[in-house]
Amino acid sequence: MRIEKIRYELTKPVITSKAQVSSRVGWAVVMDEGEFTGCGEILPLEGWSSVTIEEAYSQLVSYKHSEIAMSELSNEVQSAINLAIWNLEASKNDETLLEHLGGGSDCVKVNALLDGSSQRNLRSGLESYRLSGLSVFKVKLGFRDDQERLQLLSEIVQEDERIRLDPNGSWSLQYAVTFLDRARKLLGDRLEYVEDPVANFEDLKKLRSIVPVPIAADELCNSINDLKAFISENLGEYIVIKPSLIGGIDQTLEISSYAEENNIQTVISSTYDGPIALQGWCAVAANVAPEVTHGLGTADLFSDAQMRKMVPKAGKVYFNLTSD
Repeated sequence: MRIEKIRYELTKPVITSKAQVSSRVGWAVVMDEGEFTGCGEILPLEGWSSVTIEEAYSQLVSYKHSEIAMSELSNEVQSAINLAIWNLEASKNDETLLEHLGGGSDCVKVNALLDGSSQRNLRSGLESYRLSGLSVFKVKLGFRDDQERLQLLSEIVQEDERIRLDPNGSWSLQYAVTFLDRARKLLGDRLEYVEDPVANFEDLKKLRSIVPVPIAADELCNSINDLKAFISENLGEYIVIKPSLIGGIDQTLEISSYAEENNIQTVISSTYDGPIALQGWCAVAANVAPEVTHGLGTADLFSDAQMRKMVPKAGKVYFNLTSD
């Protein structure tokens, strides 16, 4: 196993209620077996990750030298290794990753990501994405002017377009109730769902009993046990899975399968991943939820040439079907 330093620059910082993201730095994991190769990557993300870049490297080195078991690694390091293994096995079988997963389309529908930089950028960004063929917009919230942003969205979003609101669990229960009651009235059917409106299941259960809006769980639901609790309490309709944060493809397949069995829709999402992981998650999304609009349209945020082939076209990402 080889460990290589990687870095990808964003065209401009992405602003969320958690952090400002301007570059992605981490490690590529390369596994060779004769003439066959498989790659994965880990790019720790401040505000989301459980490990630093240095800790990730230390874990990778320990795993390489058989000093630590896979189960003892952080979820993100496991994800990088797991993706490399899947890509290696696909290569050995002369298959693309998508074929190795069981097949699917070579493209996925994606939403546009509108960050929290300003109301002006919210308007211009939405209009720009609309011109490029995108019609589902994920809007970062959790800012002092959330109410004004909501009013703006109600004025500029068209009836055949859909909005996904994402405050990253930053709202109090009281604020979430007030805000979402207004959002439901202003946006109507244009509001597809709200992602992690509050920070815990207890508040989410109370919110659901007061305001009838569709809910998606992201950071609230990072394991099968979390999903079981989410389903048993009837806390939402969608689960957002970030493979990079939960252990990779194996864990994603397990969670998405259980969700499907219980009529919960799976949305696969990027953590501003680089080209290795983004391509992998597109393949997973095309296999497990081909009709859903996913959060994988982030390639246009990067200045890296490798990402250009995955920039959304007419609302879809056409990913490069190679096994490495």
